Amino acid sequence: MKPIKPSLLAAALASLVFAVAPTRAANEHAGHEHHDHSQHAGHGDHVDHSKHMMPAAEKPSSVKVKLLDDRLVDQDGRLRKLSSDVIGDKLAVIDFAYTTCTTVCPVLTTLMAKLQTELLESGPAGVQLVTITVDPARDTPARMRAYAKQYGAKPGWVWLTGKTGDVSQVLKGLGAYTPRFEDHPPLVLVGDPVSGNWTRFVGFTDPKELMEKIRQLQAARTAGK
Repeated sequence: MKPIKPSLLAAALASLVFAVAPTRAANEHAGHEHHDHSQHAGHGDHVDHSKHMMPAAEKPSSVKVKLLDDRLVDQDGRLRKLSSDVIGDKLAVIDFAYTTCTTVCPVLTTLMAKLQTELLESGPAGVQLVTITVDPARDTPARMRAYAKQYGAKPGWVWLTGKTGDVSQVLKGLGAYTPRFEDHPPLVLVGDPVSGNWTRFVGFTDPKELMEKIRQLQAARTAGK
C-alpha cells in the first residue's frame, strides 16, 4: 500500500476533528512508545504517532510566558532572536511542531495555515505567526523550509530551529518544553508582547477562535491608546 501524503492526512484529520468532537481531552501526546532517533535520520522518514489520541480543544487559559532572546535560526538559515527580532511589538501566534511527525503536528500546522489565510483575507495587519521545532537536532533550516512550503506558508510566518540548548531554553520560557520531543503538548499561544497578555490553547483549536482572540488583543491595544 502506498503511504498517504502528510498533507492529505492532515486535511482528513482536520475535517474529522471538527466533524466529530472527541469524547475526552488530552493535554499532550500520550501513551506512545519511545522512538529510536537513529532510525529516523532521513528527510522522508516519520515518527509513528498512530497510537496517539487525537486531542480535543480545551478551554483556553491565560498564561505567563518569557519571550527569550536566544539566537535561533529561521527557515532561510538566518540568525533570529524570538523576542526582539521575530516578534518585536507585534501580536503573535506561536505553535510547536516537528517535521517527522505524521499525525498531530500536520493537523496543527494545517490549522495555522488556515489562520494565516484568514488573517490575509480579513484579519488585523502585522500579526506574526511563528512555528518552533521541538526537534532541533534533526529539523534543519532546509527541513523547516520544505515543511513550510508544503503547507503554503507565506511571509509573516517564521519557522525557527537552532542549537538544541538554545531551542530548549526558548521552549521552557513558553511553557512548551518536554524532555522527549515526542511528548510535546499540542498547543498554540496567542499574545501581545507589549501588554504581556497571553492565552494558551491546547488541542485542535478552530482558527476562528484564534482569530477572535487576536481581534480582542487588537481592540485592547486600540482602546489603550
